[in-house]
Amino acid sequence: MIRLEPRDREAALHLYRATEARFPLIGAVLQNQQDGVVHADDASRPSCAYVEHAFGFAQVLGRPTREFESALERYLLVDKSFAAAKVRLYTPWLPGFLEDRRHDSLRSLRQRFILDPASMQSAAAHASGDEYPGSDRQVVEVDNSNVAAIEQAFGVTRRFWRSALDFVRGAQAIVVMHRTEPASLCYAAAEADGQVEIDVLTRPQHQRLGLGKLAVSRFVRRCLERDLEPVWDCFANNTASVQLCRSIGFAPRAGPYPFFTIGR
Repeated sequence: MIRLEPRDREAALHLYRATEARFPLIGAVLQNQQDGVVHADDASRPSCAYVEHAFGFAQVLGRPTREFESALERYLLVDKSFAAAKVRLYTPWLPGFLEDRRHDSLRSLRQRFILDPASMQSAAAHASGDEYPGSDRQVVEVDNSNVAAIEQAFGVTRRFWRSALDFVRGAQAIVVMHRTEPASLCYAAAEADGQVEIDVLTRPQHQRLGLGKLAVSRFVRRCLERDLEPVWDCFANNTASVQLCRSIGFAPRAGPYPFFTIGR
């Protein structure tokens, strides 16, 4: 495997765009919008690549050769050369070495959801106002005036994005305020080629009040206004996440796919 310098990563971008299983966290690394590493079989005209976000999400693109797979197996399972605490490997394409039953403990199932076109209008309408019943709730966009409070409450502005400024510019973030306190946050973990990866968090003391749904609905509306397509990905057994995204108008794109979590 050849590690591509940031200036050379665009050479592998066609591999991302050629796959149906596009994850914005992967595309954002290839487009140098977020940090990570890219390994390929060739520096100028790669036919396969391994892309790893700095947070650990990763994907194999193209048609890997036996030599490339062997190098990747050593990287992930023997040398564990990755910088993150653990690799979270999307595997719509499954490397052969991970089919070994010895690695079943690393395997789980995730489900990809996309916004059902028939539900887009109702989803946007659900979030048509910034004020909701009860004077103690308000839905607002995250900007420079409140991003420090968001970071203090949720600690996520630099989880995927390089800086709080990048978060404000790119995350399309929406926060539900309970009185003066940030209660629920929905934001784009990444954006690539017009798609945004949804992440949503609600602080424990504000859960089970429907605030997450308010945040996601308003986030969806903001994305649609900017011609961005929100996509949702979660563990297949995460009942709360599945129920929430379905209530907004998301539907499964296909069946669940294997997902591998590889720690040090």
